[in-house]
Amino acid sequence: MTEVAETPTDGLLRLSQWESLDPGIVCGITTAERGDLAVAEVPPDRVAAVYGDLARELGFRRVSVPTQVHGTDLREIRAAPVPDSGACIVDRPGRVDGQIVDGPGWLLAATAADCVPVYLWSRELGRIGLIHAGWRGAAAGILPRAISRLVRGPDHRPPGAAGDLRVHLGPAICGRCYEVDTPVLSAFGLAGTRARLDLRGILAAQAATAGVAPGALSSSRFCTSCGPGDLHSHRASGGTAGRMAAFLGLRSG
Repeated sequence: MTEVAETPTDGLLRLSQWESLDPGIVCGITTAERGDLAVAEVPPDRVAAVYGDLARELGFRRVSVPTQVHGTDLREIRAAPVPDSGACIVDRPGRVDGQIVDGPGWLLAATAADCVPVYLWSRELGRIGLIHAGWRGAAAGILPRAISRLVRGPDHRPPGAAGDLRVHLGPAICGRCYEVDTPVLSAFGLAGTRARLDLRGILAAQAATAGVAPGALSSSRFCTSCGPGDLHSHRASGGTAGRMAAFLGLRSG
């Protein structure tokens, strides 16, 4: 697994490692400089305004913003034509923690403030996926499930077709900062009452077991708690932090 530092620009951290491979890929996460991009218990018109602005800034006219519940449900979306009206469509699919798009046109969003945003991309298949993986989702296997669904696609082809599948584990709380107790440890089959947990390390091992090649797996150097960078951390703030918005899209044309 390769460790990378996303490139800071205008209140965003951009995954330039991916964006340099294809001009159609847009990948990154907002920083605390952009404010609080939470969607839970936020008026729908504010969500539409904030995420519509973000989508337009990144070159999209459709953005999907789910309500996350620390589960393993995934939403699969077909490619979308550009709206004729020129308006940006902000779709709210409900309670899901992962989204997969078959083709271009959509910007996917996921909020985070310690949990791991996980980005998936197969250039060969023209599919992308973005998931929100906290400890519950990671323990329940949301990442292997998303990999399987992305590789199979909506037509449920045999697995293994996407030999070029890339996975990136975005900015999240690191193993040095993330101290957990017995219920969390037990969820991963670990014993003890208190220990530090490397959630990105666990997800990396799951991705490798699911068939992602070591050279196609990367992890952010940024920790939401100890830095570097201006990032929201639920743990470090004592529960008062806002939320960042991870984003991933494949432009048309």
